[in-house]
Amino acid sequence: MPRTHVDDETWREWVDPYIVGSKRLITVRRNNLRFKKLEGLDIDLVERKDGIQIRLAEFELDMHWREALSEYAEQHEPHCTNFAQAVLQRAERDDLLDEQGPTKQEFITYLEDGLVERDFREMF
Repeated sequence: MPRTHVDDETWREWVDPYIVGSKRLITVRRNNLRFKKLEGLDIDLVERKDGIQIRLAEFELDMHWREALSEYAEQHEPHCTNFAQAVLQRAERDDLLDEQGPTKQEFITYLEDGLVERDFREMF
């Protein structure tokens, strides 16, 4: 992670919305059926750990849990992409926005090679 902040307060100020948004999406993704039942009981706000509040009316809850897994994963991807772009812009590395990243297989190989190399070093 490149240095993207001057102090912890500045860091939290711009990072927290991404973290909170991500946790909301992931929580709804895993709990849509429970939240649908709560909504049916006229509960409109759920609070998860760390005080993160989820307004149930802001989310589509009436779907099979498998569909919710897909739907909210699709919504989470651009959210994460926006965060990565913000990090690069704050680090003044906009040039990386135009570069193609590794393929899934290239990334797996990179991780495997790193683990093998690390394990080998630990043996000696």
